Amino acid sequence: MTELTTYYQNVKRAVRQNLTLYFAAIIVLMMLTSVLLGPPFSRTVTTAGFTYRVDGWFWEKNWLMYLIILVSGLLAVIRGGAAGVKNFKALRNILYMDCDAKRLLRIADEGTRYVPYDVYKNQKQARNVAGRQRRFFEQLYVEALLACGQVDVADLYMKNGWRSKRNALIYRQLSLNIQAHYAYQDQDAVRYRSILEQGGRLLKRSTALWARLDWLEGRQEQAVKRLQTAQPRVPYEQVMFAGMLSTYLREIGQVEEAREYADYVIEHGGTLALRETVMEDYLREKYL
Repeated sequence: MTELTTYYQNVKRAVRQNLTLYFAAIIVLMMLTSVLLGPPFSRTVTTAGFTYRVDGWFWEKNWLMYLIILVSGLLAVIRGGAAGVKNFKALRNILYMDCDAKRLLRIADEGTRYVPYDVYKNQKQARNVAGRQRRFFEQLYVEALLACGQVDVADLYMKNGWRSKRNALIYRQLSLNIQAHYAYQDQDAVRYRSILEQGGRLLKRSTALWARLDWLEGRQEQAVKRLQTAQPRVPYEQVMFAGMLSTYLREIGQVEEAREYADYVIEHGGTLALRETVMEDYLREKYL
């Protein structure tokens, strides 16, 4: 698969660049230190006919070398983390920017099993790299399933298919998100609030989740206002807010305004399940 090959090629390139940065930083920092303190290594000096040996700062102040290695390592780690985030976002943006949930589902599904033998000559190394990247693909897979409306499949995968660490924050957040979906589906406001209060910072900052809680607890106008005044960070969030508003406004009798939001979802919703739901509502003449 082209997308996965490109992903792992970027991973491999990032590792090489990090090693280059690490050693280059050590050399540069040693040169700068030598400008201030003189040559780093032991040398023979002749003065007034006398020859004697002088230790450089590498031996006299060896703590400086440890500091240089530490700083260089931190630079490489920071750069590596940034490269990893960029690589991950490139895939996640298929959903968040393009609203193409079905494409991301296809890639992530394959990614949870894919081993990049075509990128790494050493098969053991290929398996190790794939193992370290699996958590990211599992996260994308579950997110794509939810965006495709396959909540039951996502729940089953979280319980029986998840192979990465289950004590990780992302696993807890995804699990709570699924539980919140079922509580909302059952119109159980008490259970929904309990789940939301258990959530981490990301769940507690979710405008959509709080708007749903407002709606369940009978604060319809507040739910609508929360969504209308929110500042979506990505197109996917914008479409999700519009879909919720199309439903809520229709429920409180503001059908004409609800239709405007529904039209936005249909135009920009890509392959999201939300778009299919809104189109079905149109066919059932719920916006008339």
